[in-house]
Amino acid sequence: MNWAQKMKAPEVKFPKNLFTFYLSHPFVSREYVRKWELEFEKEHPKIALINPFYDVEGEGREDVMARDEGKKFKKLPGYNWRLVARDKIAIEFSRGIVGIVDHNSGSSIGTIMEFVYGRGSASNPKLLICTNKELFNHPWLRTHFHKIYPSFEAFEKDVEKQVARVKKKWGF
Repeated sequence: MNWAQKMKAPEVKFPKNLFTFYLSHPFVSREYVRKWELEFEKEHPKIALINPFYDVEGEGREDVMARDEGKKFKKLPGYNWRLVARDKIAIEFSRGIVGIVDHNSGSSIGTIMEFVYGRGSASNPKLLICTNKELFNHPWLRTHFHKIYPSFEAFEKDVEKQVARVKKKWGF
């Protein structure tokens, strides 16, 4: 068998009976975002944030876990394709997207690509936490997101309202 025959389709599993948001953020911000995500989910038990670096099986997760543990990780042929396909599946099956634009956003092509892909999909709502004051009113962010928050706290105060609005409008 050649490498293409060994490629496996990515599998993405979602929690049932929860409103799921795909959590798009820069790789280098993953530690503080993960800490915030876990606290957020404790305070909002009916909302799940799907973090591509930790919550989705397959490429990307094993790589991050190895890096976080200081281990080496060997990328097999097809790694990049499977990673992107896995993220696209997770975006498509999430009810909405929460993006994070922070001081690390200039170093993350993947985050921006997820924003664009998410805008093209039916994921609603598209919410952004933008702590980078220089980018807060950027026209591309203003056209890609339904609502932009200047802080994590502002997002947390409004997210239940946004979920209720979407459930009423779309029936889920």
